Amino acid sequence: MKKEYLTLIFLLSFQVLFAQQKTEVFFGESGRNDILGNVIQLYDKGYYVAGGFEGVNELYRGWNIKVDENLEMVYDKVIEHSLSNVAISNSTSDNNGNIFITGFTTYPEQWPFVTKLDSCGNKQWCKILAYSDNFNYGSAIDILLTNKNEVIILAVLVADDQIDLTHLIGLNTNGNVLWKKPYASKNDYPWIDQAIGYSVTELDNDYYISGFCYWPYPDDTTHVFLRPLFIGIDSVFNEKWILPFYALDSVYGTAYETVPLNDSVFMGAGIRRAYDANNEDVAMVMFYNKYGEELGYNEISNDQIGSDIKGSVIRDIVRINDTLFMTSSQFGPDFGGNPGGEFIIDTTGNIFNFQSRPNTIATSPSLIKTFDNNYLFAINTEEGKTDLDIYLYKIDENLNDVPFDPTPHNYDSLCPGGIQSGNIDLSDCLIWTNIGDAPSPQEYYASIKQIPIKAYPNPVSEGNITFEFENTEHHNNIELKCFDLYGKEIFSNKVYRHQTETVLDISTINEGMYVAVIYSNGFPVGKCKFVIQ
Repeated sequence: MKKEYLTLIFLLSFQVLFAQQKTEVFFGESGRNDILGNVIQLYDKGYYVAGGFEGVNELYRGWNIKVDENLEMVYDKVIEHSLSNVAISNSTSDNNGNIFITGFTTYPEQWPFVTKLDSCGNKQWCKILAYSDNFNYGSAIDILLTNKNEVIILAVLVADDQIDLTHLIGLNTNGNVLWKKPYASKNDYPWIDQAIGYSVTELDNDYYISGFCYWPYPDDTTHVFLRPLFIGIDSVFNEKWILPFYALDSVYGTAYETVPLNDSVFMGAGIRRAYDANNEDVAMVMFYNKYGEELGYNEISNDQIGSDIKGSVIRDIVRINDTLFMTSSQFGPDFGGNPGGEFIIDTTGNIFNFQSRPNTIATSPSLIKTFDNNYLFAINTEEGKTDLDIYLYKIDENLNDVPFDPTPHNYDSLCPGGIQSGNIDLSDCLIWTNIGDAPSPQEYYASIKQIPIKAYPNPVSEGNITFEFENTEHHNNIELKCFDLYGKEIFSNKVYRHQTETVLDISTINEGMYVAVIYSNGFPVGKCKFVIQ
């Protein structure tokens, strides 16, 4: 009985120990800078941290880490190129466990790259998106996987004239470049200068870029000032409008992120910059609608934090409920370089709770709302005086630490045997993809409305004739029909999505000229003539 009693006490103590552990962790090695890119959730409720590290006398490498529910490492992957730096800015994933990573490489010049890893962490393809005929260099800033299962890269491409800086580049999940397009171009807005996007968000099949630009002051069009910038884009990536925010007021600042408030009103988050030594940098939320109309803004007063606070900014934001939002912020006694932390705010600019994270560097933090309705933050933290580590912590909506979860979880379920840590070599990215040859979104989406069809051999005298078609993956309820010159149907066959050809036996068909027509949802989308001799 005494032995059983002691065993029970041990088990209870063990459970209390786990319950008191905080879900926070540091990743990095002594003597090097470990830099954060972003953090995302994966299909199995693990988390993926994209980043990189800078060592002494060696190339910069990507460093991606998978962690479990308690932020303990499951595996890590070093992403490298034998001749190039590999700098990772962002990542995203799909429900099948595939991970898409973007950033830039530097051999022999700096251009955006994107790579796809499968659910076992193996590289599927890699692309360097060069545009050297028109631009000097470029970098990828953000990546998005759309509802149409396309990979969208937000990139900055730099040329001497700086006419087109912010670009979206569309790829399919096989790595084929579909289209490219500049936004907020000086060709369309001659007064705009240095229009840069920080993030791209999909909301109700439309897209919104948040960033900054320089825009003329109302009373003096010869001088430009820093403005938050929002760009509205429709479902096929036509630019609907640009919004240099509050160009008729003295709002000088930057927008980092956008969240929806309802079906038509959005809230941007960022900073109102101080251009006077007596003023303060303040975090700010900005309101606009889907038509690109300004609806107002609210500053997050620094006095709510403390009398010594001179600078604050919201870097990332997610919704808690109908009225409150969690932010990854930066605030402190200086105009810049303050540590990171978090706010709980409403749309009026009231702070309901806040917490500072000493010794952190919040230049590019990442924040997500987790599967269990908590909040995971990723941020850089100082290791000594010169080096950085990656710091992850998980809190609830009251800014309390989330306790350790002792429940067993199954990770990497789509990969039998699990995933091992190791290196991913991007050296085959030496073969560039010239996106200068890519069509515009308008040209691309117009082309996929059709299903081009070819017949061979043509003419045909015996055996079979093969009909070859494209773009079937973009269509539904597809059917191929063949008619004689009098309109009589001689053949009908169902065509499936992704199918590329079908075969017709001509042995029972008379000589003559015929027309093959392919239908999508009952409408003709392609045709060709063929001759039987």
